[in-house]
Amino acid sequence: MLFSVIVAVRNEKNHIKKCLEGIFSQDIKDKYEVIIVDGMSTDGTYEILKNMKKHKFTLLKNEKINAAAGRNRGIEKAKGKFIAFVDGDAIPKKNWLSNIKSAFESSDAKVAGVGGPDLLPEDSSEKEKCIGLVMTSPLARGGRINPSTQHTLSNEERSVGHIPTCNLCLKKSVLDEMKGFDETFAKGQDLELNHRIKKAGYTLLYSPKVVVVHYRKDSFRSFARQIYKWAKAKVAIIKKHGVEGFLSHVYLWPVYALIGLISSFILFWLLGLKSLFLWLFFIGLISYVGLIIGESIRLSKANKKKKLFKYAILLIPIVHGEYFLGVWNALFKKKIW
Repeated sequence: MLFSVIVAVRNEKNHIKKCLEGIFSQDIKDKYEVIIVDGMSTDGTYEILKNMKKHKFTLLKNEKINAAAGRNRGIEKAKGKFIAFVDGDAIPKKNWLSNIKSAFESSDAKVAGVGGPDLLPEDSSEKEKCIGLVMTSPLARGGRINPSTQHTLSNEERSVGHIPTCNLCLKKSVLDEMKGFDETFAKGQDLELNHRIKKAGYTLLYSPKVVVVHYRKDSFRSFARQIYKWAKAKVAIIKKHGVEGFLSHVYLWPVYALIGLISSFILFWLLGLKSLFLWLFFIGLISYVGLIIGESIRLSKANKKKKLFKYAILLIPIVHGEYFLGVWNALFKKKIW
């Protein structure tokens, strides 16, 4: 068995059939198995999977619900040399596994994992497309200083700091060495695992040929909650592993921003320059608004979607605001999840 494909799923009745069709349509000639782990779905996903007779796969239940626990359960049952992960709302391209195999064969022994982009499906709703396109913006996602490749549309094969489990394949031997995913993480389990993998001296390879299409959130509310949880996950990683390197400081930008603002206000107040501080603050605020408007115009023109302009103007501040709130919430809680 060369590959074990693991899908940890919960409440994905709208996409799970298309996900499985993609998995079972692979052009690779090597043998692979499929393991679906359902996290106690309440929308009929488990029943859909149970009644699917067209394809042969292993169906397990994850009573812990947590996606990390689901993936660990799948890993325990896996027989493959490589463990490929995809989400229940993602559909791998026909050459997904064959391109993963090629990437591993052409890489050195230190490469522990291979992954690639998660593109927007053509049948995505207008709102899903706009949310997905906004998250390609460096102003929204942090540009090159953000290690996540989840929304990267790069044509360059390169070593990266993180590959999300919506499109990731890891060596089984490395997963065993790392003892799988940390089940105390309700979100960001893949980022935390990738952190340990990199710390152990392995590398992660991003390949633009390893493609899945991935449905985005379809409401502003669910999108905002997702950003909020991602922020909490970054703090959870720092609390577990400590502040390590430049990226840990980048994750904590809300802390530095607020400390800088308060410190500046106190300094200007002590110097009797409150009016100057207010003017500088106002100029900074206007500059921020100008950046958002400029980036919204750029995104709209680059993607030839006029409607994207108003989505970007609204969503970019939501990304920043929810991340800010998520970081501060997690910092003051002993138990984040």
